[in-house]
Amino acid sequence: MERVQNVFGSIARKYPSNRDDSILKLSNRWLEGKRVDDEAEGLWRVHDKLYDLTDFIERHPGGAEWISLTNGVDITEEFETHHLHGKAEALLKKYYVRDAKAPRNYKFTYAENGFYRTLKRRVADMLPDLDHKPKRISDIISDLMLGLLFATSVLAAKDNNFYLALLAGAFLNCQLVIAHNYFHRKDNWRMFCFNLTLLNYTEWRISHALSHHLYTNSYYDMEISMFEPHLQWLPRPKTLKQKISSCILSPVVWSLIGLMATVYRIIGYFKNLVAFRWDHLIPLALPITMFYFGQQDLWIVLKLWFVITSMSSFLVGVFGLNAGHHHPDVTHEGDELPKGMDFGVFQMNAVIDRNDIKQSHFVALVTFGHHTLHHLFPTIDHGLLPQLHEVFISTCKDFELELREYPWWPLIVGQFQQLMRTKPKTLKELKQKDL
Repeated sequence: MERVQNVFGSIARKYPSNRDDSILKLSNRWLEGKRVDDEAEGLWRVHDKLYDLTDFIERHPGGAEWISLTNGVDITEEFETHHLHGKAEALLKKYYVRDAKAPRNYKFTYAENGFYRTLKRRVADMLPDLDHKPKRISDIISDLMLGLLFATSVLAAKDNNFYLALLAGAFLNCQLVIAHNYFHRKDNWRMFCFNLTLLNYTEWRISHALSHHLYTNSYYDMEISMFEPHLQWLPRPKTLKQKISSCILSPVVWSLIGLMATVYRIIGYFKNLVAFRWDHLIPLALPITMFYFGQQDLWIVLKLWFVITSMSSFLVGVFGLNAGHHHPDVTHEGDELPKGMDFGVFQMNAVIDRNDIKQSHFVALVTFGHHTLHHLFPTIDHGLLPQLHEVFISTCKDFELELREYPWWPLIVGQFQQLMRTKPKTLKELKQKDL
């Protein structure tokens, strides 16, 4: 792929290793490249210090996987966004080894009086006093969608009903987006429901939580690179054929997200790039249930399972890729970046919220609502985010920032406009602040 002409600079000092070396966009390959680029010397890097967290892996309150996955990489952004209180910083000191030899690859800053750290302190002070009932409601909605998914899937198989399969696909999509609310947090059983979609929660902890959330719309964002060359959101020279084909191909690509992830995973097995895990079998729970409780004709079950997963994938594309990241007003690799590179300011520039869904807990939960706050504090349940809105807006005003909110239709149109955008933009053209 031709690189974006970085007229204004990039969020990182290096072009990602492994980004263009294979058609297989595997999350573990992204991590391997990051280990090369981050120069963490086989340890864990936070800001400019190196730590050995080997003895802490199994004791990590959020689960061992977060620590084991990130061995040998710079986890500054992960550490900052996943730990809102000072306890983690105090604990981290026990594992200090030495200062890093090389400067950080990523240019984000976290000044104590800057936007992100200021907002983070205010949010941390509020958390103990929040009403946590909405968090329990999120759990109930998750379990309800899971039940409706299996019920409609079995009925679709029993009657060989295409339309019920489409409805089951809609419930599977809801389950996917809700499960995304859970895999950002400490290990829990609801995160495994994500795997019913043919996607995999561990792979998405890497491609979504560790990549997209932290390095949004940049070269280091796997949710940009995994769709290339079919969908190219970065502003780069594009032929008329590329522009037209990407718009036409979009719905097709959306429908194949789950299937392609499965194909890549299977190829990864044979190439010894992916290790088999027991949770890779979770997707089979749905067709097995359909077979035993709905229809013993295996062909019908497999056909309807394909309809269900394709419908879910399509809706993930409809809601996820039009959630507010891909629009001509949003910062992408190549566009001008804020000079201070405060992490929070960068995220404000890389996200547009939807203002037509935030009034409903259910709708926000199943359509990636409250998106900016979610990027800034991914471990907080979506149901609690509305209670942080007031302090968020007041902090934005203190730093002369504006939360941009658009209805869904302009975001859909903007996503296709971004596919056709060829030239980087200045902050003024993007209507963003330079702090």
